[in-house]
Amino acid sequence: MPPAPAPVYMGTPGLASPMEAERHTQIGRTKTGVLLLLIGTLIGWLPVIGIVGAILIFVGAILVILGRKAFGAAHSRNVFLSILLFIVGIVIGAVAVISLAFSIASSIIPGNPPTQAAVTSAFNNFLIILLVGVIVSGLATVFFTYAIQDKRGRMLLLGGYAANVIIQIAVLVVISQAVGTFVAAMFPGGTYNPAQATLAVADFSARVQALGYLSVIPALINAAAYYLVWNRINKGEIPAPSGSAPMAAPPMPPR
Repeated sequence: MPPAPAPVYMGTPGLASPMEAERHTQIGRTKTGVLLLLIGTLIGWLPVIGIVGAILIFVGAILVILGRKAFGAAHSRNVFLSILLFIVGIVIGAVAVISLAFSIASSIIPGNPPTQAAVTSAFNNFLIILLVGVIVSGLATVFFTYAIQDKRGRMLLLGGYAANVIIQIAVLVVISQAVGTFVAAMFPGGTYNPAQATLAVADFSARVQALGYLSVIPALINAAAYYLVWNRINKGEIPAPSGSAPMAAPPMPPR
């Protein structure tokens, strides 16, 4: 007599296995996270409520990170790459701020009043380093959902990144030109004037804030990409169904 086939574990009818339950939890986290990314991106560029958008983006990113495994190895790898790129971008931004602060501080020590050339150079260096940080951290946005996007979503992510880089370069050029006027206002007659410097800083900040409204363009493009991937998850297009356990033992071969 041939050996009897090994018994197949059927599990409790109507109950998902712990692994499948965890998978559904991860899918739900990613779906909610992408929705928060969408909403946060739409409002994140606004001056007053932008902080709310930043919080939603942060929470959404955490949820996507927690739910990454259900969407495959490629998505998990890209999520980690996005985190790395974002951290590098933050570090570069911090270097830009420290560089500017150090340059300004070293030029205003007692007995050594700042010169127009030194302040202009410090601001231009700050803007260039900051642009590099923006370019690097922008890649994090592309990779974060790239693996779970369809062709349209990937094109939108790349388009949003390209639009952001172009806008940031344009802003850099405009601000660099404005820096000359800004610094000249701080040095009427070639001598540093603290009162005029305060007014110049306020005017310069207003100009920078006005240019910041251009960020609505990549924000809308990225929000559209997030909607596409949220819709795919909502419809069950992704992730692919997990393999199910066989419901019965295979038939015995004929004797």
